[in-house]
This record gives sequence, C-alpha cells and structure tokens, in this order.
Amino acid sequence: MLAIPMILGLATGGARSGAPWLVPPATMLVFLAHHAIVPWAQRTLERKPSPPGYTVRRVVWGGGYLAAATLVFACAVLAAAPAARGFFLAIAGAAAALAVVYAMAAILGHGRSIVVEVLGMAGMSLSAPMMAAAAGLPLDRSFFGAAALVLGYFLSSLAFVRAYERLRKERAAAIRACVIAHVAVAVALAAAAFYGALPRWWWIAFVPVVARTVWGLALPPGNIRQVGLREAWVALSFSAIAAAIL
Repeated sequence: MLAIPMILGLATGGARSGAPWLVPPATMLVFLAHHAIVPWAQRTLERKPSPPGYTVRRVVWGGGYLAAATLVFACAVLAAAPAARGFFLAIAGAAAALAVVYAMAAILGHGRSIVVEVLGMAGMSLSAPMMAAAAGLPLDRSFFGAAALVLGYFLSSLAFVRAYERLRKERAAAIRACVIAHVAVAVALAAAAFYGALPRWWWIAFVPVVARTVWGLALPPGNIRQVGLREAWVALSFSAIAAAIL
C-alpha cells in the first residue's frame, strides 16, 4: 500500500525531475523507523520486560532510519526548484503531522481506531501530491486528484477488511456497513470528479476494487492470508490502471 501513492505521484508528472524520486526512499525510511520505534515505545509504556539488547537495537535502528530519512528529504528539498519548495514543504509537513498522530495513537494502543487509521491513510496519500509539488507542477483543481484516488482505494480496503473480520459473527451488519462505506467513498469521488479534480475515466481504476469487494462479501476468503493475496492483485491492478489514466 505504501508504494501506491508513489506510483501515482510519478504518473502525475513526478518523474520529470530528480527531486520527486527522493521522496519514496525518504518515506520508506520513515516507515521503517515507525516499525522500529513504536513497538519499543509500546512495550516501555506498558512496562513489559524486554529481551537483552532490545531497547538499544530499536532506538539505534529507529534513530538511524529517521536520520537517513531527514538527509534524503533534505536532498529532495535542495533538488526541487526554489519556487516549488514552499508548497512541497507544506504538503510534507501535513503528511508528517498525520504520521506523528498515527504513531502516537499506535503507541497508546489506539492504532486500530477507524479515525486514526483514516488519518494515517490520508497522510500516506499525500505522497502523490508531494512528489508532484517537488516536480514543480502548478497548483490546479486536479493537483490532489491522485491523492483522492489513493485515499478512495485505501478506504475501500479498510472497509472490506473490517467487514471480513465480522462476517462470521455478524454477516448482515458487516455487509451493510461495508456497502455504506463504499457508497460514501463513491459519492465523495464523484463529487471530486464533478469539481474537476479527477480525470475523466477515473472510475475504471475502481473496477477491480469493487469486484474484490463483491466477490469477497459473497465468497469470503478462507483466511487472512488469502485476503492479503487477493488484495495484492487488486492493488497492482488499481495502480496500473490509475497510473495509465493519470
């Protein structure tokens, strides 16, 4: 999922200069830092005993990842056109703020909250316009279109996974909630398209997404591994189609 907004960021014009290409490694390094630091912080907050050397490893690797991410991002800022740096930094700041909110919520044990997950997904979605800004693309109605498409896909996946978790015990309620969520996402995307933020054929990218949802609700996968395998194909299809459309 982390790669999807980056692929669409390149598709919207982010491949035109060197600066946008530095955003994916910086983002990946932040992601690695999150997975190094958050489990340690959770364990520390809960006062759970740690294996020998656990704290040192987590802090050293997490700090190293963050330092490397800062260095790579600084190179991206320097590589961007001077006129584009302000907007680039503004989007990066918004994404970083959302990442911090998600990390703090995860440390406090609220990482699975719907609101927190949506905020985290919104932060990831901003990688696409961040790359477009680094490339110096002008701000217009379609500037955040890739982010809207990515967030729509993320929300669909979230709704489907949450429904899958409830299907065996509350099948009717799970299906109803999933359908309502997808209708809400469709309405929001249609409104964005009407405003001019999305390309004309944007909805084609969601054909495999809708197919996954219908198929998954009618014939649920046998286990979470199968859910992941199906989602991998859906993510690949969505990314390829959306990139072609953009």
